[in-house]
Amino acid sequence: MKPIPRRVAARQDLKDWSRTEMLTYEEAAALLWPSGSPLTASSLRTAQKAGLLDTVMVARKRLTTLEAIDAMLERARRKAGT
Repeated sequence: MKPIPRRVAARQDLKDWSRTEMLTYEEAAALLWPSGSPLTASSLRTAQKAGLLDTVMVARKRLTTLEAIDAMLERARRKAGT
């Protein structure tokens, strides 16, 4: 099992995070899916490369938000329902 990212270990409750706070893929995956499923940091990278997940690049680090992940999942739900 992968170690919990430091910022997530300090704030493990999802309510302690702003929906627009920038997170690394590892932080987002650990916060939203602590068991490692259904999505991982690698899954989020794949979604970004496919144009499904909104991200920003800062200091050569790819970051996203909980809001962007919610939007990605909502689009997937709508597509699956059609």
